[in-house]
Amino acid sequence: MATGRLKAGVAELEITCPVGLELAAELNPRTSQGVRSPLMAKALVLSDGEETLALLTLDLFGLQRESAEALSQAVVERAHLKPEALMVVSSHTRGGPYTTPVVGFEGMASEYLADLVQRVPAVVEEALSNLQEASLGVGRAILPHLLYNHRLMTRNYKAISAWLGVPANEVLEPEGPVDADLTVFTIRDGRGRPICLLWNLAADNRFAQDSLISADLPYAVQRELDARIGRHVPTLCVTGCAGNVSYRLGLGETADAVASGVMAVQLETPCDPAIRLGAAQQKMILPIRDHSRFWSEADIELKCPQAVAAFAEEVRLMQAEGAQAVPSKVQAWRLGRFGLVGLPGMPFVEFALSIKRESPFATTVVAGNAGGYVGPVVPQEAFDRAGYETWPARSACIGPGGGEFAAAEAVSLLRRLACG
Repeated sequence: MATGRLKAGVAELEITCPVGLELAAELNPRTSQGVRSPLMAKALVLSDGEETLALLTLDLFGLQRESAEALSQAVVERAHLKPEALMVVSSHTRGGPYTTPVVGFEGMASEYLADLVQRVPAVVEEALSNLQEASLGVGRAILPHLLYNHRLMTRNYKAISAWLGVPANEVLEPEGPVDADLTVFTIRDGRGRPICLLWNLAADNRFAQDSLISADLPYAVQRELDARIGRHVPTLCVTGCAGNVSYRLGLGETADAVASGVMAVQLETPCDPAIRLGAAQQKMILPIRDHSRFWSEADIELKCPQAVAAFAEEVRLMQAEGAQAVPSKVQAWRLGRFGLVGLPGMPFVEFALSIKRESPFATTVVAGNAGGYVGPVVPQEAFDRAGYETWPARSACIGPGGGEFAAAEAVSLLRRLACG
């Protein structure tokens, strides 16, 4: 039986790609010419004596499904974990290489991906070997000034993404809400000193626009926290449901605000050494977006005419692949009185808010971009209003109803864990 006494181990591994690879960004491929900040793989392993869980974060745009499955299998086998006990979350940086199909660039960094599958399992093994007595607590800060819903409703009651450009007098209001909760997991050692921090905020890590390799916000927040704490404490960014939410400020100001929030929260968070762990997952077959014809052509022509050819090619590639559905999975963990959910792709923030409302746990964190990348996961009503996030592509393939089904499955898993 589980002792209920928590142990935790953490480890880090640099995974910076070679200079010269193309950097991932929709419609804007760039050849890397240098490094602004390293790309990192970070692992946190938790054990209560019976269950062992491993959270792995990667400074990548996302992982192609086959690569995500190969990496997960390698980690599970080498670390002797249950499949549901491993959660892999990517940060969605545009300063990393093409590790999943993206609109406007057909290929992927195949050699780099293969190298990741070989190298990254070692960081989980190292974290497992570093297990020590620990305690865990969760706290939060509210940061509404940092975020905005970037799907804007226009006079014709259709949606357009803010970065596509729209005259101010055409905008009525944001289409949806934001989730202003900065949630922080604090893990302390036996003497009460922090050994690892996890932070979650539902906004997209969309900063890199130049030709430099960069992790962007995860690295910038880590650097700021190291300066505040006075030593290096590994800090994991668990990307939230950011399919329709962006940061208002630049990278430096955002990192300063997030780090200040994380610092304040961890100082005030009580941590418990008696933590019961649990994990569950559900494989899903989700609906695919209709790619039988180029249905979105008129909407793209109106809102982003320079992208018509790229999305037409995406539809052709989807037709050639002939997929009828999208295989994926949803994950849920129990961390004492707290819950953690992993959803695929970049879900709209509405799904996180819904899961939090229905969760049986005192606090629930919802991570996006967990496992294989499937692009924006969009609510049914948003499809009716069209816009960038709804246009079919290999990197945007989940159709109407898929997000609602995944969210319902997440709540079901959380309830099962709460009763177990």
